[in-house]
Amino acid sequence: MRYLEKWFEPAVIVAAFTLVILLVFADVIARFAFSTSIAVANELARFCFVYMIYFGVSYAIREKRHMRVTVLLDAMPQVWRRWTFVVAELAFLAYSLTVCWLGVTITQQAVERGKILSSTEWSSGVLYAAIIFSGGLSSLRLLHSIWRAAVKNDLPLALQTDI
Repeated sequence: MRYLEKWFEPAVIVAAFTLVILLVFADVIARFAFSTSIAVANELARFCFVYMIYFGVSYAIREKRHMRVTVLLDAMPQVWRRWTFVVAELAFLAYSLTVCWLGVTITQQAVERGKILSSTEWSSGVLYAAIIFSGGLSSLRLLHSIWRAAVKNDLPLALQTDI
């Protein structure tokens, strides 16, 4: 389980990035060498790109590399930083849960309306499901971050010392 927790997002991101490169390259070669296009390549490249971006969000949270403004945390005394960090992570968790819920709604509507992607003829819900996965994984990563900060007093390195 630790192996999956450590390598799941990077594996998805690298696989998706590799496929984007290969699919776009193949389509370019087909256009210039054979004066034709691989219709499914554009759609699959877009699909892979969307999943790569959304899985990158949860990976950035896991690695504590997502964008955050720390000017208030940096100005606070060391004793208040932990709980202010927890409150900030709770706000981010509320946002991630909202994104996940809205992703479920959007995906459900796309499936109910019968929207399909033109080349692959997949339901567009498959594309929108990336929002659900990202929101869910981000929420799990944030819960873990909150637990580490609140229970173990384990803050990101940048917040542990006075500047």
